[in-house]
Amino acid sequence: MIAGISKQTWDSIKPRTNPFLQYEFFEALLQSGSIGPDAGWTPVTFLSEKKDAGFYTFSKTQSYGEYIFDWGWAEAYGKYGMAYYPKLTSMIPFTPVTTSHFLMPEFDPEKARDLLNQYETFYLKEPFSSSHFLFLGPEEKDFFAREGYMIRESMQYHFFNDSYSDFAHFLTHLKGRKAKQIRNERLHEGLTITQYTKDELTPEHGERMYQFYIATIENKNSYDYLNAKFFKLIFETMKDNILYVEAAQGSDAVAGALFFYDHEKIYGRYWGSKAYFEKLHFELCYYQGIDFCLKNKLKMFEAGAQGQHKIARGFRPVKTYSAHKIKHPGFKEAIENFIESEKVQIQLAVEEYSKSLPFK
Repeated sequence: MIAGISKQTWDSIKPRTNPFLQYEFFEALLQSGSIGPDAGWTPVTFLSEKKDAGFYTFSKTQSYGEYIFDWGWAEAYGKYGMAYYPKLTSMIPFTPVTTSHFLMPEFDPEKARDLLNQYETFYLKEPFSSSHFLFLGPEEKDFFAREGYMIRESMQYHFFNDSYSDFAHFLTHLKGRKAKQIRNERLHEGLTITQYTKDELTPEHGERMYQFYIATIENKNSYDYLNAKFFKLIFETMKDNILYVEAAQGSDAVAGALFFYDHEKIYGRYWGSKAYFEKLHFELCYYQGIDFCLKNKLKMFEAGAQGQHKIARGFRPVKTYSAHKIKHPGFKEAIENFIESEKVQIQLAVEEYSKSLPFK
């Protein structure tokens, strides 16, 4: 059970797209302790009366793993002696991908409003400072705007499959110098690079990917939100939604990258290596993902947050959206003003970065 919703019910109402909405993904997070009260991510769910639609969020005691940053908001609360936590945040934990926040096969505004009414009653009754819905799709963005939420904009880099037959065909659409650069970046003498998915995946792949993940965490002095048990579980239960790419020197695996995918998109998530290999990051994190996207006729490759260097490699800057509600009237006004000024900066950034696209 995930916060009161059985696997049978979850599977019957979840959207078809997005591998991160699989019951098995949430279950792996819970069983591994990556989320839960001790991790500061307590799941909260709501079901419609007929159990034909649901809704998920998290009661949070911190803002780690969200990618839409509100640390400044929390700091401002603290300066006035007020508590910003707990708050409610609905998103896929540690995963900056556009997703549905309502569990229903197709978005139904009427059902969504009934569920949101349940949620709002809970939100207003409990001592939450604020309510957040991160990485909204177009229908939900409009829905939350109509429900009185402030819509915040952010930016990511996505690769769009413009009916390219394969990677070579994609390169023909780039400026000559850019295409040459990518060809050079794909030369890795002494390394063998292999894609694994479905029944090709083994428990050993999961163990190695965890070690690569930890190497990246240590190199960046970051936080290891996920543990070995999480990787073990998803490599067992989500084989049909995982692409694992591994680079080897002889029989020695030296680097790996983890992707998730569904029938429409592929999503880049984690990577790491035992040592520094020039240009290997580009190959494993970007070019292998593009290659898989094109081979499998997927519409899009979401490569995650940050990374202006993605533009030269065929990724376009795109806006992402989140919805926010603040209980305190004074802070609501201040944050609303901040969000509006931030939108101007995001628009300027999208326009400026679009000038650097490598396409002919």
